[in-house]
Amino acid sequence: MATEKKVRVGVIGTGGIAKNVHLPSLRDVPEAEVVAVCDLVESKARQESEKFSKRPNVYALYPEMIEKEQLDAVFVLTEPDRIFRPTMDALSAGIHVFMEKPPGTTTFQTETLLRGARKADRILMVGFNRRFVPLVQKVLDMVRERSEITQVEGTFIKHGTAAFCQGALSAWESDTIHAIDLVRWIAGGEPAAAATVIGQTEDEVVNRWNSVVEFDNGVTGILKANYRTGGRVHAFEIHGPNASAFIDLGFGAATCGARILFFGGKESYSISSAGAQQNDYVELDGKEIAGQQEFYGYYGFLQEDQEFMRCILENRRPMTDIEEGVKSMRFVDFLKSSVI
Repeated sequence: MATEKKVRVGVIGTGGIAKNVHLPSLRDVPEAEVVAVCDLVESKARQESEKFSKRPNVYALYPEMIEKEQLDAVFVLTEPDRIFRPTMDALSAGIHVFMEKPPGTTTFQTETLLRGARKADRILMVGFNRRFVPLVQKVLDMVRERSEITQVEGTFIKHGTAAFCQGALSAWESDTIHAIDLVRWIAGGEPAAAATVIGQTEDEVVNRWNSVVEFDNGVTGILKANYRTGGRVHAFEIHGPNASAFIDLGFGAATCGARILFFGGKESYSISSAGAQQNDYVELDGKEIAGQQEFYGYYGFLQEDQEFMRCILENRRPMTDIEEGVKSMRFVDFLKSSVI
């Protein structure tokens, strides 16, 4: 029986995002064969390599890894302000690349990577994992079966500084971009008008953003971010004429669940005077839908890594390729330019 073709993978950066989600995911993806890992702190790379049954080669410098290994793909999992150079170098070497978000510290960087991917004729996938969360995909399927979508709201709230990477970039484009990208993707149109209110609380930089967006297809988008709060709150709301959904992707912990209301045919505008509307109520468990109990397995990391492998083998574009990265970074700029 013929052996299924595998993608020879190198990993650049073995910090938290690699150790906690991508390396475990790659161990579970049958199409992936991790043959090399690289980190400036070589002992970290060696420690992570020991977790594989077939130990990959270890490097301190990624140019050496790219030169010596016969790689089909690399995962660039460095800090956001250090992700551009290894991504571009790997593309220039003719290697497919998965890069963690954001796809650049600026839109200009992201557009440069798009040009680089096109010139090399290689896949460049961006780690917008929220699109791959099985719960999110299930909710969208269920809502769209019963209703059009007219309003999408994304919330990303934490407690910490909004100056990421020692001030190299803001939390808005480095972190909140998860919510920004998902709202744009679900809305399905291009932003036509927006109003953004910003604020600053107990930090040296702006750390509150609240935006209302009109998309050209009539969908309303709402985005809320605040980095000086009680803790991590990550949620999305989706509304249409016959359905409303609330997706909980974190309330202090790595929760993953959803509730959907489908209109049942009886209108009531006051629960006090007329009682509740007639609704069909659905509650979903994200872990159950994914068939996974591990964070990386139900939060979209496993699914996006497998999609990257399959896109390489099948020669097709991923859902979150660099063109989508450019659109989301341009959306970031659009919202920032709409401050009132």
